Amino acid sequence: MKSERVLDRIRAYPMIILLLPLVVAILFCERIGVLYPEEQAVYDSLCVHTFVIQSENKPTTQYERYEAETYGGKVYVYVRRDSTNSLLHTGDTIKAATRIRKADSIGAFDYRKYLLRQGLIGSAFVYRYELLPAATYSIPLQKRLYNRLFEAGLEGDELATVGALTLGYKEDLDPALKRRFQASGAAHVLAVSGLHTGIIYLLVISLLTLGGHFRPRYENQLGRCVISSIVIAVMWGYAWLTSMTPSVVRAVVMVTIVEVGRMLYKQGIGLNSIGAAAVFILLVRPLDLWSVGFQLSFTATTAIVLLARQCEKWFHLERILKERNRLFDWILGTIIVSIAAQLGTLPLTIHYFGYVSTYFLLTNLIVLPLATLLVPCGLVSLLLGGSWIGVWFTKITFGLSWLMNHSVGWIESLPGSTFPAFANGGMVAIYYILLLLLAAIMNLRD
Repeated sequence: MKSERVLDRIRAYPMIILLLPLVVAILFCERIGVLYPEEQAVYDSLCVHTFVIQSENKPTTQYERYEAETYGGKVYVYVRRDSTNSLLHTGDTIKAATRIRKADSIGAFDYRKYLLRQGLIGSAFVYRYELLPAATYSIPLQKRLYNRLFEAGLEGDELATVGALTLGYKEDLDPALKRRFQASGAAHVLAVSGLHTGIIYLLVISLLTLGGHFRPRYENQLGRCVISSIVIAVMWGYAWLTSMTPSVVRAVVMVTIVEVGRMLYKQGIGLNSIGAAAVFILLVRPLDLWSVGFQLSFTATTAIVLLARQCEKWFHLERILKERNRLFDWILGTIIVSIAAQLGTLPLTIHYFGYVSTYFLLTNLIVLPLATLLVPCGLVSLLLGGSWIGVWFTKITFGLSWLMNHSVGWIESLPGSTFPAFANGGMVAIYYILLLLLAAIMNLRD
């Protein structure tokens, strides 16, 4: 009986079953180099190249580093820092005589493969360049909208934080501010993810249904289809606005499944929707398998689905806490979801960043409500600009952003806010095997 129950559970998740061979196929293709169309690039020959700058500068010892688009693909462009070279910005177009070089290995670290996994074919060092007139359309939409936030009255770290939360634009984030968010356990707020997508989703649903008071009747399929279609269109528009980051695409695919399920009078949330999102992303962009954002997003979401609800049952919280109010429910839910997400991402965080955030629960209790208010206020500031309503929302947005920045700074300054840790690939694999076994035991006990 138990074996049949296990087989029934396996058959219930076809998208997970499909995901496993897809991941194996991607690993095999990456191993033989099929995923890297590097033949299009011109390597090691001195040529005049045109580069369209795609990111703000990242200073190194003697150079300013930019991500740029050129013939054959994307490259890192290193521009020598001196009085004759001005600082470049996103959308600038330059012409320079240089060589595009393949990256070399650094000791045991295959730097060339690392760049290829980021979609970069090599690097070029530029000593002198000609700045060409940049057309307006060459400036990415994110940058243009970010400039609108600046014109609305935001500036400094507050502007950078709002840009990251609402648009996914993180080029102007100060490294010290990034470190404060990371050390306090709030780095997930800066990366546009399911949290931000969920806020936009609830905002759109509230606007379309006037706060839930005018939902279509259950039998009114036309009304349900119209509202669901508008929601899906808006959410994919938001995903496009944020450059289709894996975490946003994952959340939007799940929203799409839920809304299509509503059209067909079916439920579509759970592991299958997570698996469908992963399959969709990897079919379109297989190299995202090595993206840290992709890995953290899916491990956190999977852990929440597998563990959060089980934790409530496991600790018998519904029996122990008979009388609860909404505030207490929200605090309890935030704590459980935060613990589940932390369990899901812990080994990856240690593996990639080498530390653990001690006060992540305190951080989430402070930062999540601020983010819930800040994202819609930032979007109103973006849309209404210099109008009198926009001015007031800009002031509110600035205040919320200031409070968030100083809150994570205070948490980061607490003693023992982080402690160093180490985990190699084998340790990460063992951890996830044990976590999956725990989740399986907890689910089979139901």
